[in-house]
Order: sequence, then C-alpha cells, then structure tokens
Amino acid sequence: MKPRKEFDEFFEEMKDVERSEEAKRNTWLALKDRIETKRKRNIFPAFISLAIIAIASFLFITISNPSETEQSAKPLSNEKVIKAVLEREYNGPDEEYLRLMNNWMDLQSETKTENQEQYNQLLQSKEYTDLMDYFPNTFGEYFSEGVLTSLINTNLVFKYDYFLENKDIEMHLENVEIKPEKDHPNIYHPVIEVSLTNSQGQKIFHTFREEFIFSTSEPGKIGRYNGVKGSGGMELLEKIKNFNAYVGGNEDVRTPTFRESVSFDTLCFNGKIYENDNTSRNLHGCTSARNQINSILATIDHLPIKEASEQESRERAEALPQMDNYHLYLTNEVDKGTILYTITLYKDGMLMFSPGDDFGFLGDITTEPHVVIYEEIKRMIGEFAEN
Repeated sequence: MKPRKEFDEFFEEMKDVERSEEAKRNTWLALKDRIETKRKRNIFPAFISLAIIAIASFLFITISNPSETEQSAKPLSNEKVIKAVLEREYNGPDEEYLRLMNNWMDLQSETKTENQEQYNQLLQSKEYTDLMDYFPNTFGEYFSEGVLTSLINTNLVFKYDYFLENKDIEMHLENVEIKPEKDHPNIYHPVIEVSLTNSQGQKIFHTFREEFIFSTSEPGKIGRYNGVKGSGGMELLEKIKNFNAYVGGNEDVRTPTFRESVSFDTLCFNGKIYENDNTSRNLHGCTSARNQINSILATIDHLPIKEASEQESRERAEALPQMDNYHLYLTNEVDKGTILYTITLYKDGMLMFSPGDDFGFLGDITTEPHVVIYEEIKRMIGEFAEN
C-alpha cells in the first residue's frame, strides 16, 4: 500500500524528538485518532454513492416500465371511436342531458334579461356551465380540438333526445357496420340500424348512414362529423314524431319469418340494371358463406311488412321491367334449382317477400321504402357477383 503523505509528514516531525514511554503512547493515540477520523469521513460519501445508484436504478426501471395508465393511453381504433360515439348518440333519451337542458331552459324562462350584458351574466350560471361541461365529458375524447364546439352549435349531438322525451319513445342502437372507404382509409360511412320503442312495447326500425372523417394529425380523433347522410335523418325524425302512424295499430303489419320457416344454406341473386331506355345488363352470383348470408339478411329480416294489395302488386309488376332490381333466392348448395324463398329489392327502396320462386310482385311488401338498405345489399352482393 502506498503511504499517505500526511502520515509521512507526521513521522518526519517526530523522528528527532527524544520521547518517554508516555510520550510515545500519546503519539500513538494521536496517530490512531487521526486514522479513525479519516475512516469516519469516508463512510458518509460511500453511503451517498450507494443511495445515488439505488435512485438511478429505480428511475431507470420506472421509465422502462410505463404504468398501466400510460399503457392504456394509446388511442382507440377508428372503429371503436365510431362505435362509442354512436352508442352515446343513439341510445336515448339521455336522462342526464335532458335534466341539465331543462334546468337551463327553466332558468332562462325565470330570469328576465333586457340586454346582452345581462344575458352574458346568465351564461356564467351553474345551470349553463353544467350543461356545457356535459358535452365534452360525454364526447370530448373522440373529437379533434374545436370540432365538438361546432357540432354543439349545429345541433349534431343529442339531436333526437328532446323529441324522444316528448313522445315517450326509447331509441336503441341495434346494429352498425363500420368499414373505411376503399380509397380513403380515414373516411367512414357506417350503416346504422336503430330501433324505436314506445311505452306499449311497440317497436319499429330505421336504417341510415353517417359520415366520419378522421384527423390525419391526431390518431383516433374525429376531424369532421357530417351526421346523417341523405334523407335518413329526416326520416328518423319523422318516425319519432309520428310513431303511431308507422305502427298504425295495423294487425297485418309484421316482420318476415323466412328464417324460421325455411331451411337453407345458400343465397343466390339475379339482378337487372337498366343503363338507359334500350340497354340493360344482368348480374348474378351465389354464396354459401354463412357470414355473408347473415350480413345480408340481418339488414332486412326485421323490416315491417304487410300483404301486398292488388294495386301494390300491379305497381311492382309495372316497375319490374323499368327499374333496377335484384332477386335474392334462398336455396341449398346441393340443389340450387329449388328456390325456397324470394326477396325482391327495387331501386326505389321497396322490397317484396314471397315463399318459393316469385317474379317479385306477389306476396308481402314493406310498409315504406328503404333506399339505404337497397344500396347496402347491392354493395354486399357485389362481393360475390360472378360478372
């Protein structure tokens, strides 16, 4: 071991000193004391070094292993975001939203405001702030910044709840098909089916589309929501406002029963498309894929139907050679020549249902047109069309 300089200096001072035994003992004690002091000074820095290493190790482990909250902070898929928004919008009425809205409306009716300044003061009330906070608490996590404010101003969220409450009707999201556009993966036009049920348990259905455009800069956030596409939204509102007219107390109105009455494993179709007055083309195809069959039939097996009158049958017979139409045939793979049930779809949205092989103008007819359903089935059967 290399001698320490301070000890060398100490011994250098003492080498020429004449010492007694007691002096020698005192010298030894002094030397020992200095050694012990030096040792004590080294203990605390070593302890600090160990502590620093321990803390650094803890921080490294913490950073390397994110918490459950951090792991769960990943954005939802676009499909899950759309489903979450639709579940909040089309399961109603939302009782909490209506309570907050009614509180705000009551406050406005009870409080007289004569100028903008007084009204601005009203906007600072708990009733108003509670209502406005409910929108971001319900929908905020799904939309890009600023989008929700625009939707509130244009009444595109909670848009049916007031009418549902007023008519004592409940709405439920029954089914939704969510797929991105083929050439635009951030654009979605989901097919949505909802049911309306009154206090007597009578139920009707409605199918429509909406448009969601996702932000390209904020993953998992909706950058634009255009609501119901086409006339589907107005038709839904019409059904809510005039619910009784659609159930009508008509005992003849029912839903198709082919799923219970027919045993089949294959769906085939023939279609006629009129490109102009003189030209048409035929389409056909078959599928035994259970998922394809179920997807197609699920869009129509709940529709209200009734027996077609003579006039309605005559109108369908006249429309058949003039209007795009598709015949869906339920059959079996081993005997496709035997047609068990026929469903005919017309471009104007009317559908005909008939056992066996039918031309499409006898049997049962839908109580109203379903253009969206026609377009959706047209798209689905196109997936297995043979020409």
